[in-house]
Amino acid sequence: MKIAVITAIFGSTDDPKPFCAQSMPEGVEVERFVFNEVNTPIPLPNLPPRLQAKYFKTQSHHIPILKGYDVHVWIDGNIEVTNKGFVAALNYPLFSGGLSKIAIQAHHERSTIEQEIGFILDSMDNPYLSIRYGAQPLEDEYNSYLNNGMPPTAKLYSCNVFARKLGRVSNELFDEWWRLCIEWSWFDQSAFSYIASRAEDVVAVVDMGGVCTSPYYTLHSHTQWNK
Repeated sequence: MKIAVITAIFGSTDDPKPFCAQSMPEGVEVERFVFNEVNTPIPLPNLPPRLQAKYFKTQSHHIPILKGYDVHVWIDGNIEVTNKGFVAALNYPLFSGGLSKIAIQAHHERSTIEQEIGFILDSMDNPYLSIRYGAQPLEDEYNSYLNNGMPPTAKLYSCNVFARKLGRVSNELFDEWWRLCIEWSWFDQSAFSYIASRAEDVVAVVDMGGVCTSPYYTLHSHTQWNK
């Protein structure tokens, strides 16, 4: 089995973070990819840097160099992997039986998208949040998902680290995720909760010890968060 570990950093928002060698069962290969403006296999000239990175996050199955891998692991650019068991722990739900195709953490502070959007809108005096989301139609997007069947109790996930099995099911879900990011906002947690609420049997919550307290990785501040 082959696993690709993917990060995309465009617009110099982050410096590439260390990724420690992984301990895997015999027969499992792990290869690390970090894409940026210099080495991108797809130019994406008409997208701003944040969406350029999000393309690799959601559309990795369309990128030629990443074909031939069984699993894609995504890591945001501000995450440093410090534990050799990171990839194995993240992928465990995908290979322990069941229908799971995506393994992802629950959000470490809030439970629903409604809570998260409320937190963001109530914190617009925070420059980090206002620059990122001040011009994004977060409320309209949320209401659209509710009108299309997403329950108000739909789970909130932490989308900075996840693993997925490549195949029709996850590929179609991630194609929809990308479409929604283009149509609505680059607040991808909202769109992910919407698609996950319609495919809960294939989304497994994995406990990596918390986003800010994980024994597997360190979450750093973005190098240039104002981009």
